[in-house]
Amino acid sequence: MSKKKQRSLNQKQKLSVIVPIHSVSVKLPASLALSVGSLNAEVQGAADRIMRDGQKRHDSQRKAEPLPSVSAGEEQCLKALAVIATNAWRAERRIIDPETREPKEGMQMISRDLNAIRDALEKQAAIEIRDPVGQNYDPGMALNVVASEPMAGINKDIIKETIKPTIIWQGRFLQIGEVIVGTPQTA
Repeated sequence: MSKKKQRSLNQKQKLSVIVPIHSVSVKLPASLALSVGSLNAEVQGAADRIMRDGQKRHDSQRKAEPLPSVSAGEEQCLKALAVIATNAWRAERRIIDPETREPKEGMQMISRDLNAIRDALEKQAAIEIRDPVGQNYDPGMALNVVASEPMAGINKDIIKETIKPTIIWQGRFLQIGEVIVGTPQTA
């Protein structure tokens, strides 16, 4: 083989790369083939961009809502309202049948009283009680994950159980919710 043909062959080999994919060798242009190091760098760069974008969204949401200023006495009152809201939420969960969403036998009057407490908290005191059970879980959510458990039949993280609800007053978190997250089972 002549030197000219040898150089031409070497140049073509540099322009293309053979990549094994599932026991089949595929010839790709060198510009498309990534080495393990460059692939790791691409993945790391993408992950960094996603984290930066998420942090920017989180920061902009925080800055958009100025928190109302409260005195020490008002702060104590708000904490007490958060405790009342949490205990009313817990009592309501205990007396409601999860399948029918109706009060259990003999609990109808207590259910009405708890509804009155919840209405007063929500309408008169502007307290919001959030129970995120059943929602998809996103690590950026304002929640404390107490535990995570593998669950069959899901392909995303989902909030399986709420231990404590999130309590909010005028955009201010009085209590961060505590949850158990269900994760997809790995094979």
